[in-house]
Amino acid sequence: MSDWLAVNDYVEFRQVNKLNVNDIVYLYTTAPIQRIEFKMVVDRIDVPLEESIDDSAYSLRKQPSHHYPKEKFIRLRLIKKTNAPQLHLSMLRNYGENTSMQGNHRIEGDLLEYVDSFFR
Repeated sequence: MSDWLAVNDYVEFRQVNKLNVNDIVYLYTTAPIQRIEFKMVVDRIDVPLEESIDDSAYSLRKQPSHHYPKEKFIRLRLIKKTNAPQLHLSMLRNYGENTSMQGNHRIEGDLLEYVDSFFR
């Protein structure tokens, strides 16, 4: 992800959650980094395969996303990147994060306020 976003200001994912244009999304980087690093905004939803980007050169997947012909994609544009150690999973736990951060989920309240403070 970091390599891709160093060259591009957007990224696409298979669309699995109900998101709307202009929603804010925070991206968590898994081990060994284990912290939230990116604040993104939803630029586009329901992107068909033929309009999606080919990021296979940056992917660790054995089967690229482009092998899902009927699925839609969501395009996120980078707002800001941070390397704040305070956004490590162990610190997020102090603000109520109780998941492994491996999947998509909503953050709210004190946790959202804490996370967003590192992107202002």
